[in-house]
Amino acid sequence: MKEQQMKMMVLLEFEWTDELLQWQTHNYEQVQAIFIPQKHIWVPDLTVDQYLGETYLKMGDDSLLLKVQSDGKVKWSPGLTLQTSCAVNIRYYPFDQQVCDWKLYSLMSDTRQLVLHPRHPRLHVDGVYGQDAQQNAEWEIVSVVDETCDFNISSGSNSDTMSCIRYSFTLQRRSIFLSLALVTPTLLLALLSALVFSLPAESGEKVSMGMTLMLTFIFLLSILMDVLPGSSLQTSVFMVYLVGLCACSALSVVLTVLVLSLHHRPDSLPLTKPALFFVQCSTGRACVKKNGPVLRKTSVAPIVFVKECCEKGSAGKRAKGDEVVGNGRPEEVVERSGSAEMTWRDVAAACDYLFSRLFLVVIILATASFCVIMTWPE
Repeated sequence: MKEQQMKMMVLLEFEWTDELLQWQTHNYEQVQAIFIPQKHIWVPDLTVDQYLGETYLKMGDDSLLLKVQSDGKVKWSPGLTLQTSCAVNIRYYPFDQQVCDWKLYSLMSDTRQLVLHPRHPRLHVDGVYGQDAQQNAEWEIVSVVDETCDFNISSGSNSDTMSCIRYSFTLQRRSIFLSLALVTPTLLLALLSALVFSLPAESGEKVSMGMTLMLTFIFLLSILMDVLPGSSLQTSVFMVYLVGLCACSALSVVLTVLVLSLHHRPDSLPLTKPALFFVQCSTGRACVKKNGPVLRKTSVAPIVFVKECCEKGSAGKRAKGDEVVGNGRPEEVVERSGSAEMTWRDVAAACDYLFSRLFLVVIILATASFCVIMTWPE
């Protein structure tokens, strides 16, 4: 995948008629067919384009036997281990489908000397190509198509037309393993990243949790970079999703630091009007009135002041000039204060509440978009 190469073992079967190798069977004891080594018979000079081998591709071997029938029909079946280039489309990895093709053509013979025809044009995988195909653990052969083609080779003022056969392989990735090992953990970590702001500030683990999630997403990105080719022709949707999650985790760490700085501010610092308004809008607490003070009800114990009388026999009695304040039961007293009911911890809690909801919505939308794109590709 990373080197954008396809390696496969194939068995090619060629048939042609050689008029110089015909004989009458009754003259040769009813011999219907003979076998001749490849070095003693003519074979077409064929090769494969996009071949990535270190040496020149030679089909067959000098000791390979060819079957020659009495009517001149020759059958040649060379086996090859092909390693060809294949342009990989990483857009929908790991639910991708790749199309790899290569051409079989003659090196020196043009169409006046050699013409190639597929024996079974446009056969799919359920035909002869699929009968002997060995199952691959990572890829499934969806279809195989072969078709004739021609191309021109120009040399100065001369131009020769060469015959070729193009083989096109459609491969579908078996994505169950990658779904369980890579995609599912990523989706679960994405939902966990929205819970950073739900962690209490007193726990002391808010920043470490955000950093751990961000480093985990970076690690998953490094895994993708080791598997996918460094191509800028297509962009992997999964990689874009991981980069977005990594950016959200980095932003959550920055916002968590700001929230903790608000949480640990001393209560002696007065709250500003924007902070009070922010708490009101985010939590819906009706404790701030526009252009007015904060009204807070508190319970107080009865307070009684009695002038002490020094006259004999008057102890414990109320004198004429005694002054009593209170009615003997707790009262509700209305105090006027601009910010006595709120602290900076309330502001920090309001920020956590707002950020947690906002991040949850963003991550859910991003995850849903990722799933839709991967499920219904273009």
